[in-house]
Amino acid sequence: GMKELLAKNRETTTAAVTKKSTHYVYDSPYEKRWPGSKQPWWSRKIIPFNKYISESQQICFVHVGKTGGSTMGCMLGFSLHCDDHNEIKGLLPIATTHVFHRSINDCPEHAAYYLFVIRDPLARMLSDMNYERPNMTEANPFSKKFHTQELYQECDFWTLEDLAQKGLMNVNRDKHSHKCRQRANDALTGVGKYLTHGFFNYQFYTQSVFGTEDNKAESTIPENANLLVIRNSHMVDDYNTINEFLGGRPNVLSQEDIPVNNAHAKNATEMYLSKHSKIALCQTLCNEIQVYKDLLRRAINLNDADVKSSMDELKEVCPMEARERRCLERRPYIKRKIVYRKGELDGADGDDDEENE
Repeated sequence: GMKELLAKNRETTTAAVTKKSTHYVYDSPYEKRWPGSKQPWWSRKIIPFNKYISESQQICFVHVGKTGGSTMGCMLGFSLHCDDHNEIKGLLPIATTHVFHRSINDCPEHAAYYLFVIRDPLARMLSDMNYERPNMTEANPFSKKFHTQELYQECDFWTLEDLAQKGLMNVNRDKHSHKCRQRANDALTGVGKYLTHGFFNYQFYTQSVFGTEDNKAESTIPENANLLVIRNSHMVDDYNTINEFLGGRPNVLSQEDIPVNNAHAKNATEMYLSKHSKIALCQTLCNEIQVYKDLLRRAINLNDADVKSSMDELKEVCPMEARERRCLERRPYIKRKIVYRKGELDGADGDDDEENE
């Protein structure tokens, strides 16, 4: 079984975590999809790839930005903004062999499971808006690949509250107001390249790995999906549950084992959202919220009590969207966006990512 296979290289795994510069070399699915491209350093494992695990047993970590995924990625043995590599806990880091982040999809064609770390969409976008805010003291503060200047500087959206009040809720009919209102909507729904992790959202990742990019199904996630989920607010419990599911020991991870990576200092202004802004933001994020709910419902490691707990938390943030199954706007059609990043369109080169993100 899985437990016996993983145990075969436990000693080499333990030894390797002390060598930060060591990346295990294996045949990268990403490099096979993009001949001539090199797999980014951050997507390679520092702990050894287990040669005894067949492709049909491998877990691919789908790293959705601003969910706590960098922290989890470090714990799984990847090089995602890691300050340090602590002791590997349990079997999950050994079984998780590949990563998919932004346009770098290094998942095997038929992974045994896809592992997501998730967070409610409003909290995720609040974090992303603050994280990607340009530092105007720098010589070149704006992204070269995403339209941050248009969003932050031209539209004066320096916080998510600004985006809601001056964008989504702005009823003025002048050209500038209309343009910025559209940018605010496109940034949140993932159809415009304004916020990196807004563009690479739950819809993008689920339709990419589960092959539902034609958008015909009610859900982006099949009912029988090979899906594992770690909830940001229940990280320890979910990690331990999955580790046991794989055949490992119970309670291998404690709260003290979790590092904090890729975080920045917060202030009250950037975290503030008014009541009316929350309503407008939740309404615009409705389709993302539906995907988030399906991630909860269709994760094979979450029981009914787990799902209810997270749904209750969501109701506190976006009550209407938590209750309803349909949204005012249809889910965006992003098939071209997905197949482009698979290399299936002429002119696609796979390079749509920041170098070290």
